[in-house]
Amino acid sequence: MRTVSGSAAVTVTMIRMPLCVGAIRPLSLAAMLLAATIVAGCATPRPDPAPDPVAEPVVDPRDLTGEERAAHLLDTARADREPDAVRAAIDAVLALDPPPGDSLEQADRLWRALEPSARASMADRLRGARLAAERDDPALARERLGPDDPDDVTRTPEVYREGLALHARLLTHERAWYQAADARLRLDRLLILDPRTQTANQRELWGLLAALRPAERERLARDSGLPAGRAWVELFLDLRETRQADAARRTAFDWRERHPSHPAANLLPDLLADYPLEPQGAGATVVLLPLSGALAEPGQAVLDGILRAWYAGFGDGGTLRVRDTRGDPDTAAALYREAITSGADRIIGPLQRDAAARVAELETHAPTTLLNRAPVTRHAPVTTLALDPEEDARAVADRAARAGWSQALGIFPEGPFGDRIASAHREALHQLDIAPRDSVRVQPGAGELNQQIGQALGLDGSRARIATLQRRTGLALEADPQIRADVDHLFVGAPAREMRQIVPHLHFHGAGRLPVMATAHVYPGHPDAGRDSDLSGIVFPDAPVLFRPEAEIRQAPLPRFVALGADAVHLALYTEAASRAPQHQLAGEAGDWGLNPYTRDWIREPAWARFERGEPRLLSPGRNR
Repeated sequence: MRTVSGSAAVTVTMIRMPLCVGAIRPLSLAAMLLAATIVAGCATPRPDPAPDPVAEPVVDPRDLTGEERAAHLLDTARADREPDAVRAAIDAVLALDPPPGDSLEQADRLWRALEPSARASMADRLRGARLAAERDDPALARERLGPDDPDDVTRTPEVYREGLALHARLLTHERAWYQAADARLRLDRLLILDPRTQTANQRELWGLLAALRPAERERLARDSGLPAGRAWVELFLDLRETRQADAARRTAFDWRERHPSHPAANLLPDLLADYPLEPQGAGATVVLLPLSGALAEPGQAVLDGILRAWYAGFGDGGTLRVRDTRGDPDTAAALYREAITSGADRIIGPLQRDAAARVAELETHAPTTLLNRAPVTRHAPVTTLALDPEEDARAVADRAARAGWSQALGIFPEGPFGDRIASAHREALHQLDIAPRDSVRVQPGAGELNQQIGQALGLDGSRARIATLQRRTGLALEADPQIRADVDHLFVGAPAREMRQIVPHLHFHGAGRLPVMATAHVYPGHPDAGRDSDLSGIVFPDAPVLFRPEAEIRQAPLPRFVALGADAVHLALYTEAASRAPQHQLAGEAGDWGLNPYTRDWIREPAWARFERGEPRLLSPGRNR
């Protein structure tokens, strides 16, 4: 026996048989087969034959869920980077709501990896912009979207609609309310065959109408170039002035009679369902105010207003707990968390700006009315309420625009107060698409105030022109310097004490022919005709309660803060209802309040007054002078 080795070890037993010539006989068939088998076993073993290749399973997209299809297309696009495969993968990811995991990041990497020429078309720019928007990068989305190009071959009706919708979304994020509303109006005409999308677009448009200032609504109705825009504004204002269900139905019927085929009719059933506006129950309310420390006086005034409103009927059936924040943001945040833990149904406060911002940053909120401006998310149960210089500056810009004045000369005192008002006024004019003519800063207590005012009014230039003419003609001309002709009104943003120093110089230089507007700070809250006689003619926004002779709030210290507290209770109970129906406006002691559904700010339309013989008089609506 011996062993034969090959590619695999095989043991073969060899049987030795005596052979002789005379013994050879023909082999039988069985013996021959046996011999063949033995010989084959002695040969070198052959490798097993290669298996037949297994074909990749064919994926039928119809058998995949949306997420599975997107994942499959992402894999395919990563494998070959062919532009059409990348586009298909991006479209599949964007079709998901919301895209899972890191699929957005994967799709965005694929878009960025395309050659510039492969992402330059309008359709491809739109894909990139949508990816950026979904990844919460609106600035990048704006950059990628770029301008509309009517000559682009990829600008199909669908691409144009989607691009316009994203454009409106980005404008809303930028708080360009007027431009966003205009884009939504143009988009609405293109969605007639897509009722579901059109309804969603119309709801956004309705919210934008609530976000607009009065001058912007008038501009939208007048200048949008779309007849439908005028009817939208008309319906919004008609319903805003309506309180009861029966009156709302009559208003809607009359509007339908005037506009029988207007697309806003789709929203009417839902809009009418929100009449009358119903408040929530008072429940357990916690108030956070600075009742000690440097801000104790305004804190006590706000609490006075809250208690007046609470016991006047708004707190019926509820409980009220008051906590002192001591003017400290960290204390305010701790008390806020404690109020949530204790089961508060709503929270009012805190008052100071940094404390309000601190509370807004918390991860968990109860329904809250902050008593100062702070950035809050659209879907948080938090609103903001404020009486501040910036609000007055915006109101002044709005009223001037409604009067047709577009060339403002702003005069503001040096310092933080003047900085705030000047900045807010400039921003408000920008939103109204108005360029401020000029803005100057003065020092009311300085000896050169008269010279500063004269320079601001352009008198130095006028004197120089008179002197130049005298030299050229050789004549002794009798001419008075004239104030500049490129302004049509003045906005003087200063507190009462400084206004009393500035205004006499305006009269001295002949600026009395121009309308003069100011903030509420021009009026301390109590008439003083002897000290304020020089202020006659000045128009300013203020709380209407200050002009109601019978109102007890007028006699309280810091009456505007008292009015703010009273309105805070009122608005807190109506926040949820107003969030669903932003066309509603709630009358309060400090003004009429409407909720901006995007910023969650309560926006005030104040009353307007004018000094006459040193005492403020309430103006009828629409009067400026």
